[in-house]
Amino acid sequence: MKFTFFLMLGTSALALSAGVATAQDAVDLGEIIIQSEEDPTGPVVGYAAGTTASTKSGRSLLETPSSVTVVTTDQIEDTAANNLSEALGYAAGVVTEAYGADPRFDSISVRGADLQNQIYLNGLQFSRSTRPNYGAPSLDLYGMERVELLRGPNSVLYGAGSPAGLVNLIQKRAQSDGDTTELGLHADGNGSYYVFGDANRVVDNRFAYRIVGKAGNRVLGIDEYDNPGAYLGFAAKYQATDATTVEFLLSYQDDDPDSPSGVPNGLVGTRSDEDLRDFYFGNEALEYGDRKVLNLGAQVTHTFDNGWRLVSNTGVTKFDWSYSNLSVGGVTGTDVARTQLLQDEDVTSYATDLRLEGSALTGDVLHNLAFGIDASRFEETALSVFYYGQDSIDFAAPDYSPITPVRDGASWYANKNVTVEQVGIYASDEIEYGHWRAGLALRHDRNKSEGQSNTLYTVPGSGGTPGTVDLTRDDSATTGQASVGYVWDNGVSAYLSYGTSFQSFAEPGDTGTALDPTTGEQWEVGAKYLPATLDAYLSASIYQLEEKNRPVYVQNGAGVRAYDQVGKSRIRGIELEGRANLADGWSVTGGYSYTDSEIIGGDNNGNELGLTPKHTFKLWASKEIQGGPLAGLTVGAGARFIGERYAFNANANQLDSVTLLDAAVSYDFDDGTELQVNVTNLTDEAYVSSVGYFSTYYGDGRTISATLSKKW
Repeated sequence: MKFTFFLMLGTSALALSAGVATAQDAVDLGEIIIQSEEDPTGPVVGYAAGTTASTKSGRSLLETPSSVTVVTTDQIEDTAANNLSEALGYAAGVVTEAYGADPRFDSISVRGADLQNQIYLNGLQFSRSTRPNYGAPSLDLYGMERVELLRGPNSVLYGAGSPAGLVNLIQKRAQSDGDTTELGLHADGNGSYYVFGDANRVVDNRFAYRIVGKAGNRVLGIDEYDNPGAYLGFAAKYQATDATTVEFLLSYQDDDPDSPSGVPNGLVGTRSDEDLRDFYFGNEALEYGDRKVLNLGAQVTHTFDNGWRLVSNTGVTKFDWSYSNLSVGGVTGTDVARTQLLQDEDVTSYATDLRLEGSALTGDVLHNLAFGIDASRFEETALSVFYYGQDSIDFAAPDYSPITPVRDGASWYANKNVTVEQVGIYASDEIEYGHWRAGLALRHDRNKSEGQSNTLYTVPGSGGTPGTVDLTRDDSATTGQASVGYVWDNGVSAYLSYGTSFQSFAEPGDTGTALDPTTGEQWEVGAKYLPATLDAYLSASIYQLEEKNRPVYVQNGAGVRAYDQVGKSRIRGIELEGRANLADGWSVTGGYSYTDSEIIGGDNNGNELGLTPKHTFKLWASKEIQGGPLAGLTVGAGARFIGERYAFNANANQLDSVTLLDAAVSYDFDDGTELQVNVTNLTDEAYVSSVGYFSTYYGDGRTISATLSKKW
């Protein structure tokens, strides 16, 4: 099988490369990075980070008893990742592009769950809705220093959330070690273009600031789908006293992402996949929008004379988005029905996290303690109107002249207004006794929502069917984590961990009442390798994850999707991941996952979870030529394998496996100037990434891009 071949190839490449780098008597390893001293929010040279900010403690990845992936800026640049999905494309067990190329949000499936609404920015949740699986707005990746994926339950750290994990984006921050500047431009074969710049300035030994900007237009494989806009990020770091540091973070994004309509299910299989993937089923007269996202944050750290620290992290997000798009429906011959969606969203969120952390020694046992309280308030207003019966489009003879919207047919209306408040208190103890490590953490949350959702389904001649759902709830939950591990002197560690989670939703279910909270629990056994003399990080984990009351989409009588709740889902899996910066200019990252999912109870009892392949494998390697006439040239290549998976929990539609190839070449002119060319989906594979009730979505086709940048 293909995945077996790639697994053997990738494992051999990692092992041989590491062996070559360690077996020789005299090896030039270049700069040795002491991972334990790494700033968990700062830049990393190469692919292999040694710490993560997302666990809040800054603990070394070697001693963190869970599966964590940190994607660095260097890896993002080398693979020319444009968004969060592409940045995590080479992470173990991650399945992306569930809805193909969609600039509105990033779909990221991990351990059987879609994490598109489990996105955090600088440790605070970044969301646009209290609905399950309702994607957070896609933030411009150029403004981020790191992308961190925490797998498994993390409610003890962050409160309500998915038991499968979360993604934390770390914004680029002011650096105190000197002035740096970057300017560049980018273009690709789809017609995309943008300019970008990054300037860090040190004013004195107490104050530094950084400005990051980007402007242009990202065009998808279909020209009519694009995302013109701009991003501006600002960060400042002020050393108020020798004991107190204050950081300010700001970002503003103004763009207009189009919403791809997908391909009508009735045409799939009747025409070539390439023709369907590249066909435009929309009409520009009814596709428009405006999205604005403002984030403000402040982080204050004060260190007391006894070594204990008080850390405060506060953020405010303002999100406004109104748009119109066309979606496809039934097919008659080659004639495709269409529906218009008008959407207007207004969200304001406030969040703060205050914790006291420090160490205490009891005999030979060291306790790294943290005590915290966090609170958040999320205010959401959302209006959705579906107008059915818009002018159809003929696949055989399309007419793209502007059309007038139809307002006298059937329609579906939903107006939601809700406020959610959450308060949590938590305590944790990271224990060290010789080579032994242990962890205990406990948290209690209260989650309160107030508001309602009003719906109206109208059919000409039949009147309307109104419905109002009271979303007022008052839930509380206690979650925890426990772990035990051992760390050897050679950089190897092993651990056993257990964690629980809860998640609540201010959203109606198909029964006409608000959804019940979900609960999750996970056992995980793992091993890691983070050597002191080699810039590498390898990890392996085996886990069992269970979730109760999991929400899933169903189609109601109005032809609109609503949420039902599965009795329980169980996922058992294996994940292997490695990333290394080796001798002679080699950099490698990759991973393999095996995922066995099962639905327990309900109509789909015994079935596998939709969009959850049993096997995935990824491998990316690059080689920088360091001497001779080709010095400065770097060549990279990668392969991503996604195994067979079902489109729905009903297991009626199985999607084929696919192998995607990527490549890159760059040249450093030795004066800070670099020219880089990337090709994603090198063979232009036309493959189905997911299937909806009416639409099929294809993954991205081949894209050739070029980036010219200068750093000084």
